[in-house]
Amino acid sequence: MTEDARDAAWRWDRGEDGVWTLWFDQPGRALNILDRAALDELDERLAEVEGDDSVQGVLIRGGKPSGFCAGADLRLLGEASSQEVEAYVRRGLDVIDRLMRLGPATAAVLHGACLGGGLELALACRHRVALASTTPLQLGTPEARLGLIPGWGAIEHLPRLMAPRDALDLLLYGNPIGFLQARSQGVVSRLVSADESHRLLETLASEAPSEQPFLAEDWGDELTFARSKLEGRSNDFPEAQAAILRIIEIDLADGPEAAREATVARLVELATSDASRDAVADFFLRPEQ
Repeated sequence: MTEDARDAAWRWDRGEDGVWTLWFDQPGRALNILDRAALDELDERLAEVEGDDSVQGVLIRGGKPSGFCAGADLRLLGEASSQEVEAYVRRGLDVIDRLMRLGPATAAVLHGACLGGGLELALACRHRVALASTTPLQLGTPEARLGLIPGWGAIEHLPRLMAPRDALDLLLYGNPIGFLQARSQGVVSRLVSADESHRLLETLASEAPSEQPFLAEDWGDELTFARSKLEGRSNDFPEAQAAILRIIEIDLADGPEAAREATVARLVELATSDASRDAVADFFLRPEQ
């Protein structure tokens, strides 16, 4: 094995049936993190798919017992300048957009931690399935607990995938959900075991889940209810939760591109605030980190 191969965060299993499996397994980490190097390498792997007409489908999997992906690079978000944070967020968006545009069908195979940017990586795939594992699925967007907001598409995609109240609960409060709730709410489609490769192939061959209607008349009352619910509880980072609600309003009024730009700008502001930086620093002082 070459030195480059040992250092790689992503590796291929190229099936003779045209289905390629892309494994995310960063060396030296207990949990996979979408840092800048991992994003750059993923971009290279996706370019390989685009350049090979024989690829019929792509499975994206986590190679660690701990889970699929624990999220974005919090150390960068907690320490970098505004310009560096924005460059990192936009780089992630570019790579995730490339995954969404990929010609062959894609499916994320999820187990364990699938949080924050890890969930957004999964949302960029056309299908999501859960893997039966000794590590239960934990799917969520915990950013608001650190004074941050999701920056790579969760605020856009979850409201189009889930019922409004379910999407808002996931985005605003950061409590992860398990397989049964994720399936009932439309985030994952099925549970497969490690020896059911044929079911993964069936998933790739099936139609992608359809989006839920995303209409102002369906969301007005839900946004009002969400705000009243937030007012009735103690919140450490109301600015982050308010930003999520505002971005959904921008999406409803002006579309996803306007909402994306608002997301990037607000995330940069929040990530470089003293409140969020203190929360991220405290996060890394926890014994389990």
